[in-house]
Amino acid sequence: MDLSSLLDLCRLHSTPGDEDEVASFLLRCWRQHGLTPEVYGRYAVAARIPGASSAPTVLICAHMDSPGYVVQRVLRDRRRAVAVALGGPTWDDDEQPTQAAIVKTASGCGPCVLSQSLLERQAVEVTAEIDIARGDRICFPPQAQVRGSQVQASFLDNRIGCFLLTHLAGAMPNPAVNVVLAATASEEFGGFGAAVLASRVQADLVICLDATYADKKQGVRLGGGPVLTLSDASVLIGRPVWNVLERLSQAWELPLQTEIYNSSGTDARAFPAQGSLAPVLPLLVASEGNHSPQETAAISDLEALAAWLTRLCKDSAATAELIAAGVFGEA
Repeated sequence: MDLSSLLDLCRLHSTPGDEDEVASFLLRCWRQHGLTPEVYGRYAVAARIPGASSAPTVLICAHMDSPGYVVQRVLRDRRRAVAVALGGPTWDDDEQPTQAAIVKTASGCGPCVLSQSLLERQAVEVTAEIDIARGDRICFPPQAQVRGSQVQASFLDNRIGCFLLTHLAGAMPNPAVNVVLAATASEEFGGFGAAVLASRVQADLVICLDATYADKKQGVRLGGGPVLTLSDASVLIGRPVWNVLERLSQAWELPLQTEIYNSSGTDARAFPAQGSLAPVLPLLVASEGNHSPQETAAISDLEALAAWLTRLCKDSAATAELIAAGVFGEA
């Protein structure tokens, strides 16, 4: 699997509400593959890969933003400020009291240093090398590299999902179903993008791509394959749907891990909230260091998830079985 697009995506600055760089990257990639993108304001972008006219529609989506900070208050010298978090960025401030970062201003980007505020909770103090203003966005330095069987980078949550959207654009020239590739804004803070996407695209099956936590207690590990969320604050997968996925995993000889939480979540919540009847499947990639300056994921998990998605979209019977399992009395 060529990871060059993933590394390129991980070098972009994209915090909640300021996803322009990633959106432009995806639109350009989709056009290069001969697709005609659709833009839904500043909330979502999409591209359709047509299958048979009577076939169901499978929506595969990922969010474009990663956690960061927004400048709330600028001090008198204009190079020091207080910023608040957007989406829960984190670093180990016990071992590392300060953290290098990048601030994006109206005149360009520049380096800055973050330290936990001693005066305000859930805030950081910012010292920059350029003038900054209220509303400027801050993210961790865009570091990305492949190390053996793993990829390490800031923002793997969720440049992994966006990378798969670029990969799939060239991997499914003749799907058995109608495929919509889509990317949303503000998943990490607000969830507005997925709500707009859900209202604009009428899908029969929805797959949300994202990163999740490697978790020893649940046996979720790097290299164990994609992770299906059976339960969290955004989704509850019924046993009939899970039965189908278990059978497909065995038949296709593709790995599938599962996780259960009663908190956290993905864009999955938006679709039933907007009245969609489509089953929603969060298919995720396990990572270590989630939301930190250095996240780590296994390349084999990306390859396995790509295989799952391409196989599903080329198998109309499997897709129909999953859709039926999402309806009471139909499985």
